[in-house]
Amino acid sequence: MSNEIVKVPEFPEVEFDEERHEYKVGGRTLPSVTTLMQPLSSAYYGDVDEKTLNRAAERGTAIHNAIENYVKYGIEDIPREYEGYFRAFKLWLEENSPVILGTECRIYHKIYRYAGTCDMPCIIKGLKILVDFKSSSTIIPVLTGVQLEGYDRAYESHGFSFDKKAIVHLKPDGKYKMELYDKNDNESWETFRACITINNHLVKFRRKTI
Repeated sequence: MSNEIVKVPEFPEVEFDEERHEYKVGGRTLPSVTTLMQPLSSAYYGDVDEKTLNRAAERGTAIHNAIENYVKYGIEDIPREYEGYFRAFKLWLEENSPVILGTECRIYHKIYRYAGTCDMPCIIKGLKILVDFKSSSTIIPVLTGVQLEGYDRAYESHGFSFDKKAIVHLKPDGKYKMELYDKNDNESWETFRACITINNHLVKFRRKTI
């Protein structure tokens, strides 16, 4: 890639209600990537008790907030129990020297009308990479591949293209593992579109029963 300045498009028209985890564009509510993926997620996490899932969600939110504050303001603010994950993030920064193009970036697909928040578009070794941070105990590629493809295709619908996608798995011992995903993963995209079809079908028949 040349030394040209790369600017990731921003979408101020995307409104986000954090409490309800609801996205809107032009007053219309759009389903989120994670909502659309619920049929897949349930297949892997359906047997996990709600308390465990809530604890994992709280951890993920705290770590993502800490990363955003550190990148934007240089503030280190992380609950003590999650310090290992934050050390893992800083180690990733040190070893990969990313040019960070944004954090917690809201995006929506122009055609399929879904929305989401991408963790960190950046440039690593000359490649534009869409990075997503995970703090779960394990990474399930069938889920992460579909999630990343949903975000990537949303950007593509607005004319912006990444070279690669990546999951950075932050671990409590201060270590991390970065897994790269190829661009244009057609199988993951077809799976994500199937999730859209399922969601549309459910929404249609829910309306009929109201």
